[in-house]
Amino acid sequence: MESIYLIGFMGSGKTTVAHELAKRCGAAVQDTDRMVETNYELSIKEIFAAFGEDTFRAYEHQMLINTNPANTIVSTGGGIIESQQNINWLSTHQVIYLKTSWAEIVRRLQHDKNRPIWNDQTRDKLALLNAREEKYLQASKYVIQTDEKNPKEIANEIVRLIRINK
Repeated sequence: MESIYLIGFMGSGKTTVAHELAKRCGAAVQDTDRMVETNYELSIKEIFAAFGEDTFRAYEHQMLINTNPANTIVSTGGGIIESQQNINWLSTHQVIYLKTSWAEIVRRLQHDKNRPIWNDQTRDKLALLNAREEKYLQASKYVIQTDEKNPKEIANEIVRLIRINK
């Protein structure tokens, strides 16, 4: 099986769905955010604070291009598409955009304190979501709406989609 890459805004369920989908497919899971943290021995929050977002994005790119090409479900960070280099790379792979409405994102993340961009009160997150929309579409092969669906339902939808399009 060619690896499947999950993209989408923070709170779209990429990591949770990746684990559910991996169980269904008998695949491994890689998470580019966890790969960055493990490789650089710092949390994303610490990387943002010490080195800034540009450095984090460079680290993230290195992790992306070193993901397993087969038998893996890869959960990416919400901003993976901020780099045209990443969009180009992703567009040649099996990528699914987990599209989530703003209302659903707010509901899911209302108590989250670990996401540097979500918790940056100077950032307009709705504007960021809107600005990223076209980039997610450019990078993806498939789009799945996640609102009002649980991770198992989303994983089942992905399995059906992949089977139909083989």
